[in-house]
Amino acid sequence: MPTSPEPQSVFRVEEEFLADAQRISATPTDMLDIVTLHNAYRTLTQRYETMLREVTQLTRISDFTQTKLIRLQHQLEKALAESRENLHKAEEANKRKTELLSVVAHDLKSPLATVLAAVRLMEMGDIAPDEFSETGSRIRETCKRMIDLIESLLASSALEMGKMRVHKSTVDAQEVLQTIIDQNLARAAAKSQRLEMHAEGEDFTLFADKVLLQQVLENFISNAIKYSAYGTTVVSRVIALPDVIRFEVQDQGPGLSDEDKQKLFGFFQRLSARPTGGESSHGVGLAITKRVVELHRGRIWVESQHGRGATFIVVLPRREHEEVHEGEESG
Repeated sequence: MPTSPEPQSVFRVEEEFLADAQRISATPTDMLDIVTLHNAYRTLTQRYETMLREVTQLTRISDFTQTKLIRLQHQLEKALAESRENLHKAEEANKRKTELLSVVAHDLKSPLATVLAAVRLMEMGDIAPDEFSETGSRIRETCKRMIDLIESLLASSALEMGKMRVHKSTVDAQEVLQTIIDQNLARAAAKSQRLEMHAEGEDFTLFADKVLLQQVLENFISNAIKYSAYGTTVVSRVIALPDVIRFEVQDQGPGLSDEDKQKLFGFFQRLSARPTGGESSHGVGLAITKRVVELHRGRIWVESQHGRGATFIVVLPRREHEEVHEGEESG
């Protein structure tokens, strides 16, 4: 890279050029012969060329420096924007952590107290031997609720940290849905509810993570049971379309308000509806479900009128590296 000329040298050449020009113009013409005049003009021309060259070089370096400064400014602006974004993420993470601690404190404290109370009664002999089985069942169910909560929190943490992995294979969507319904029959029977399943189409295969797909459908069906009244019916459908598989779970619960719909798929959200059988609700299931569907490049939404039940819908692409586009949800 050429050495930057000092501004003083440019000014010096300019002064010498002007001095020579003034000396030539001040000298009477009759005192200058042709050779002297030629040499004077040649010197003047050389000084002008030197001055022009150094000024040009100085200007060129100035432009280069300006370009560097502009580039540096852009880099600083980009770094500032990234810093703002990271700050926002940190604030959101801190808010999420506070919410997480609140959920843990609220939803684990009560069942733990129940377990400790039951154990204490057993230790004190206040529970008859013939009541041990019933007490043990309550303790087991309570512990299962706590484990479900912890697993949900771990899953949400994995999603937030980008650590949830999708392991896709060829899956029979009808078979997966039937399995989840069978696993929830006892829970529905406890509330005198009926679980119905309808399959439309012929080929129900798709490329998906079977475990995560089961988690999505489990969340839909368990929520439908949880929020529906005793003696109602939950209808599940799987519809095979040319490029996608569509799942629907329709309940006869209280439905969703407009405010509920706005925050439905957020973490740690409390909705207006309440479980009808005293079940627990942690506010993370649907948020995780939405992330899982997005990992499969699918779409998820709800159709509901307040007071008239809700239908949760998921549409997934059949093949790898494809995604659901507008208009494909219904064929």
